[in-house]
Amino acid sequence: MNVRIDEQLRAEGNQAFEEVGWSPSQATRALWGYAARNQRNPRKLKEIQRILEDRPSLAGEQPQPSEAALRGPQIIRDFRKKHGLPEPDPSDMASYEELRQEALYERYRERGLL
Repeated sequence: MNVRIDEQLRAEGNQAFEEVGWSPSQATRALWGYAARNQRNPRKLKEIQRILEDRPSLAGEQPQPSEAALRGPQIIRDFRKKHGLPEPDPSDMASYEELRQEALYERYRERGLL
């Protein structure tokens, strides 16, 4: 198999694979093996395609979802403070199990099972 790859990309990729103990040939065989094992499952192939084609945003640095998630509670507190909204009473909040149960009931109602 002959593949044309930019020299800088090849060097960076080789270095990355070396750090995890793979040769370029091993990486190629792993990708082809994955494709062969999942040839009847296009969803799996699309999933790996999406992962492999992921590129940095051209619009500049975007916060990672985990960073945004970590800032989420502070964003909500700032919003409440800015608009004069009171902090919720934790005793009035539903537990995870209560929310999960309600979501299941809602799904059953939508499907006409309740």
